[in-house]
Amino acid sequence: MSAPDNVGPHPPASADSSPTGHSEPDVNGLPLYEELWILGGRAYKRYETRGDLEVLEVAIRSFRLAMEAAEDDNPDKADIITNLGVCLRARANCVGEPQDLEESISLKQLANALTPDDNPTKYSLLSNLAVSLFSRFEQEGRAEDLEEAIKLETCAVGLVPDGHVDKLVLLNNLGGSLVRRFEHSGSTNDLEKAIELQTGAVELTPEDHPNKPLWLSNLGSSHMRWFERLGNLEDLERAVVLQSRSVDLTPDDHPNKPMYLSNAGNSLQRRFTRLGDFADLERAIMLHTRAVELTLDSHPDKPTRLNNLANSIEDRYERTGDTKDLEEAIAHQFRAVELTPDGHPQKPAQLNNLGTRLSTRFRQSGNLDDSDRAIIHFTHAVALTPEEHHEKPSWLYNLSSSLLDRFERVGNVLDLEEAIKCSTQSVELTPEDHAQRARNLRSLGFLYFTRLCSPHAHADDASRAMEALLEAMQNPTSHPFERLRASELYARLLTEFSHLLTTPPRLSLLKAWKHAIDLVPQCIWLGNDVRGRYTSKELSDVRIVVNSAATAAITAGEYGLALEWLETGRAVVWSQVIQLRTPLDNLHRLHPQLADRLRHVSHALHLAASGSPSVSMEARLPSSSIQALSSHGYALEYEKLISRICELEGFEDFLRPKTLSQLAGACASGPVVVINVHESRCVALVLCRVGDVIHIPLPELSLDRAMGIQKYLWDLLRAKRFLNRCRSDLQDEGDERGGRVTEMDPPDMMRKILADLWNWVVKPIMDIVSTLVPPSTTLPHVTWCPTGPLVFLPLHAAGIYPSDDRISAPSQTIMDIAVSSYAPTLEALLKPRTKVTPAGQDPRVLIVSQPDTPGGSPIPGTTTEAAIVMSLVGESKTLDDAGGTVQAVLEGMATHEWVHLACHGIQNRMDPMSSAFLLYDGRLTLADLMSHHLPNADLAVLSACQTATGDEKLPEEAVHLAAGMLNIGYKSVVGTMWSISDYVAPDVMRVFYTVMADQVKAGGDLQPAYALHEAIKVLRRSSGRGGMNDFLRWVPFVHFGL
Repeated sequence: MSAPDNVGPHPPASADSSPTGHSEPDVNGLPLYEELWILGGRAYKRYETRGDLEVLEVAIRSFRLAMEAAEDDNPDKADIITNLGVCLRARANCVGEPQDLEESISLKQLANALTPDDNPTKYSLLSNLAVSLFSRFEQEGRAEDLEEAIKLETCAVGLVPDGHVDKLVLLNNLGGSLVRRFEHSGSTNDLEKAIELQTGAVELTPEDHPNKPLWLSNLGSSHMRWFERLGNLEDLERAVVLQSRSVDLTPDDHPNKPMYLSNAGNSLQRRFTRLGDFADLERAIMLHTRAVELTLDSHPDKPTRLNNLANSIEDRYERTGDTKDLEEAIAHQFRAVELTPDGHPQKPAQLNNLGTRLSTRFRQSGNLDDSDRAIIHFTHAVALTPEEHHEKPSWLYNLSSSLLDRFERVGNVLDLEEAIKCSTQSVELTPEDHAQRARNLRSLGFLYFTRLCSPHAHADDASRAMEALLEAMQNPTSHPFERLRASELYARLLTEFSHLLTTPPRLSLLKAWKHAIDLVPQCIWLGNDVRGRYTSKELSDVRIVVNSAATAAITAGEYGLALEWLETGRAVVWSQVIQLRTPLDNLHRLHPQLADRLRHVSHALHLAASGSPSVSMEARLPSSSIQALSSHGYALEYEKLISRICELEGFEDFLRPKTLSQLAGACASGPVVVINVHESRCVALVLCRVGDVIHIPLPELSLDRAMGIQKYLWDLLRAKRFLNRCRSDLQDEGDERGGRVTEMDPPDMMRKILADLWNWVVKPIMDIVSTLVPPSTTLPHVTWCPTGPLVFLPLHAAGIYPSDDRISAPSQTIMDIAVSSYAPTLEALLKPRTKVTPAGQDPRVLIVSQPDTPGGSPIPGTTTEAAIVMSLVGESKTLDDAGGTVQAVLEGMATHEWVHLACHGIQNRMDPMSSAFLLYDGRLTLADLMSHHLPNADLAVLSACQTATGDEKLPEEAVHLAAGMLNIGYKSVVGTMWSISDYVAPDVMRVFYTVMADQVKAGGDLQPAYALHEAIKVLRRSSGRGGMNDFLRWVPFVHFGL
């Protein structure tokens, strides 16, 4: 089950009007009450600026003495009384003394009674009384205080004409009270009106106005509430921008600074939970930590700020798994509960969040005491919360989730029954257009599904689950990932229990899976940078959904549909990057303004995705509207533009996933084999030249077997140091580009791996594929698009190899019957196959050689290799040693059709986007490559370590350097699956470039895959240097693309 929700952001503060009085005259010669009144006003202004409680005490004493000195019929008496009430409320907010607040209300009521309705300052007295009533509502939860505050503030607003200097204060305060009433009653009319009032206050207030930060923060909090209610990302973006701006405008010593820090931290943390950008979470934790540090333990807002910090730290635990974060979050939450008195309106929220922390620790440690205590706290929070409170559905959801956790551990059916009861109530209390409705419905559906799988099933569980899940997946205001999860569970329900449904399903199995597939692009949001998208939990979960959907389509005999769905779920992030570069010629011809705007937004997103500093992502606040000109803001606009374009005649499928007919061109150079590895069955789908899809069962292959082969291979590679990083401290450890072998390779281990791949995967496929290709004097070309663990396995080398080292011994291998390539997606094979160099002209070749890169072990063979390449190609430029800088290489790639990189390569398993080529002055990372597009690029040869290894957590995403080169424009890429030998690489490249040079002279289509195939054949025949059974030397060389 997903983690329970946390409490929302810290509430916006209302502002008192400043104490009234004379402007700064000389006090000498004035009546005593007036001298004291002026001194109190000066002290309060100093307190507002510095937050010094001692100065506030001076103001309180001065105003109290002034009140005593003034006669009852003094016309200034009411203002003096009000000023004392303002100061007492300020002290109540800082110190938390309830008697201060009670006296503040009594004094302000007295001031109002002393002032006739036609007095020009009446509005100020009404407003100040409303603010104190609002504060008491915040502390004690009296609904009548909130209603009276709204009544008084509405009256005050009506007494002040537009343009009056205090009108903005009154609008802001009324807006804040309406937000609070929305939170307790759920009336969206209150929230809409609040945002309207607060927006007006912000837009009419100059940047240097002392109240500007407060009103920005309050408006941001209101937009946050609106986002939580309806799920509109634009509201979330506005909240982030507004609250960040309030922090920037406020000096560190201002008493409101902690509140602004906490509110800004909440909006960033909420954006992280919605979009998954880890940088948002780190920033949120920093802001919350600072807010807590600046807040005294006696301050009434200390518990809320501790709670907000705990929320963010627990989110970090969920992402990183560091149990220290979880323990710290629990400690902060315990402290927040301790500091919150019983009866306080925030007590239920604090109890709920303590339950959340303990539930998380129970799932991590299995300690039943944590589960029991969590359920107690959730139950208490629910009991203390009125039905109309907007958080009640979430707290019921949390209680239900915790009960389910305990049921799954202990097996007590009473827990399951109570969980269903709580979940049902949660759904009933959640409005139909609420952003969390899909989550709550999916949870209810899962509970029915769970009972259906137990001995305690009810006859109507299947139908009840179906109805809940169907509504969840179709809810348009909820998070796409929640809807996708509901679609997946609905499909599982139909697959396993359709015979138990009491009514026919309203949505068929394949339509349910199609619904899930259509949500995939929305789950991996374009507004995050690429690193954030790769590290999001949703991406790994999407892969499982796509494979399951494809399996369902295959079972139904819809092989073309299965192929389309697998393509949608492959290399999702790369596909998004490529989409941003889509030519817009036809759109520009018919709708030039729309095309220009889309081009601009796409370019900004492309730069932002890779973290390029060349585009400003600064947030601005124009007076007319508030926009976040950030990657998130551009992504929102991009989505709107695409939707708008798709409504135009002739552009209905603009940038939509490609259909089978559009993908058919991928097999122009030979069959393309897509292998779906799923726990229920494994099959190959072969896309043929005529556009047909051939289904080939793989009965001997299973997910467990595929995972076993992968583990077997990687254990071998790790033991032999073929997956090591290139480091300077390996200088004496051999000649591998990234590792060394300390003893002879165990050929029997590798022979078994390749034999299993042959028997279980490749041979059954090739037995069919060989019948699909016409007879020819050359070997057929096959492109492999595997999924799951097969992505990391050398299908191109599969076969039965003799136990001795004689090439003439009988063998059955893929290399004997076909030439192999790989492709991260079918779309990567749809690039134009026309030559990028004019007929009769040799391609320009950039050669990069790094024999002794700072920070890496020496690889002297690269000098020999560079010389070989230079002797076999035409026009070339060599960057070696100090000449091979990151900038020089990037500039050279832009002006040369071919590039040959002979250097260290690094696959970063902790952060795949930091995988890199190690050059003379630093690293050319995968993230760096993504910010470039080279339309004239043709061939990239990556004679470096681990350039096609990838990330085992994201197999279908092809997060490696070879795929990166394909996606920035290269049509063909030669890479390596693991570390390569420094003395083998020159031999391979000698044959490879000899064949490529012959192809260039012949003037036909270039076929790098055939050149690499020939090079490996020669290497296998050689003795002592990568002979036939020296598998770890020759197997890693692979070809990607055309």
